[in-house]
Amino acid sequence: MSEEQEKYLAHFSAEISQYRPMMYEAFEGVLNEGVSLYPVFVFHQQDVTVGIPIANRNHITGDWSVNISTLEEFYIKGIVQMEQVEEIKQRINGMPQQYCCLVLAEGNGGFVFLSRSEEE
Repeated sequence: MSEEQEKYLAHFSAEISQYRPMMYEAFEGVLNEGVSLYPVFVFHQQDVTVGIPIANRNHITGDWSVNISTLEEFYIKGIVQMEQVEEIKQRINGMPQQYCCLVLAEGNGGFVFLSRSEEE
């Protein structure tokens, strides 16, 4: 990972710290309801057609709206290719376990993986 990417990850992680309790609840809900073993968060500042909205930036303090989706939906909609699926699965279930986040801003997008803990 480049130094620029590491700085962005640190900034993004700090910026969304207020979302972490909501992320934990949504992640656990997807797992406990048997929807998927691979939840994916979509952080966005524009309209998106993937996932289910769980936070609207117009109604909360924060710059991001958040949807919860699944790796399966990402594959079906062509957002990820088969080669990416295994890597994402390993990171979500790896040690340490991680949140998979697709961050969409200003016409650009990319995956960010954030460590998660059982206590959030």
